[in-house]
Amino acid sequence: MKFLSSLAQHGPSLREIYESFISESYSSITLADVLSAIAVDAKSVITRRHPLGFTHAELTPCVGAPVGERFRFHFWLGNAGTRDDLGDLHEHTWDLTSLVLAGEVDDTTLRASLTPMGTYQGSRIIYGDRNSSELVGRFNLETIESRRVPAGTVYAIPSRTVHLNTVTMVPTVTLVRSIEDNRGEGPLVFSTPSATTVSATPARLRVDTLDALDALTVALDGGSTPVATSHR
Repeated sequence: MKFLSSLAQHGPSLREIYESFISESYSSITLADVLSAIAVDAKSVITRRHPLGFTHAELTPCVGAPVGERFRFHFWLGNAGTRDDLGDLHEHTWDLTSLVLAGEVDDTTLRASLTPMGTYQGSRIIYGDRNSSELVGRFNLETIESRRVPAGTVYAIPSRTVHLNTVTMVPTVTLVRSIEDNRGEGPLVFSTPSATTVSATPARLRVDTLDALDALTVALDGGSTPVATSHR
């Protein structure tokens, strides 16, 4: 594989990268080191296609994070991938801190107001062996803040904050730490009301971790390409 042939022989482990992240030593974390560390632990890293169009590598088992905390690696390539019908506007059930390692992200936060004649319908995700969703009601959404986050920058999103990320170029790569709020309810996702029934993606497609890293490396070698596609 192209990626394997370019690996550095020595570098920090995923645990060491995680420790740098939680101590906020972000400037010491490089994309090359993260890629190499994931490759070393590839057999322990589960990688999937996310319903919002990016590739998601679960690093949590490799770093010894406490219960309720996750550490993940996300990247977007040249296409949106397969997204479900519920749309891109959503909230999380955790406090999120994200370090942009390559590319650029536009993040917009919004306020959701439950109202019978709202422009959007809100659906709550129910996680399980097969994910599902249930309709909560109609909402209006008001933009609170928009920000551009370039490579080398960190941004944070509090739990239950409605937001939308727009990847402004590909490839874009982020390293993400999240801490669950333990409220029990799944996240809300907002979509335009439809005459047809919409639902969550039942299961996320698993992909080979080294194949995914290889595709990312090829994309990085090709340079950045501007896009205007909503994700996350």
